[in-house]
Amino acid sequence: MAFKVPFSQRSWHHGYSQGLEMSKKKAFEEGYSMGITKGVEIGNEIGFYSGYANQILHLCKEDSSKPRVVKVCEAILQLANKFIDIDPMDEQLTDNLSKIQSKFKQLTSLLGVQIDHVTVSGNNKRGSSF
Repeated sequence: MAFKVPFSQRSWHHGYSQGLEMSKKKAFEEGYSMGITKGVEIGNEIGFYSGYANQILHLCKEDSSKPRVVKVCEAILQLANKFIDIDPMDEQLTDNLSKIQSKFKQLTSLLGVQIDHVTVSGNNKRGSSF
């Protein structure tokens, strides 16, 4: 003779299973959304630094009086190119980002300008401050 599970236990188990599935789906969607948002922010920042360094490098190659500026620009571009190959789960990502940020600060110091790339979450504008 088979043991029959009471309706209340079956109902509880069914509700628990559905709740667990829904929470997994919601967690995945939130994580995916956050990953996209952070990825865009970091990509925007790296793109800004890379583009700025590339433009300064182009201008400095015509004027060979600033070899240190050229070296820093080349270092920024090399770090930006390495950034593409880094696994997002690797802590090397944050290390590389910090290196690029410090090189950019060094570049702006050598040029005698103050430029900050500011990213703000939410509805606020993102961009550069001169």
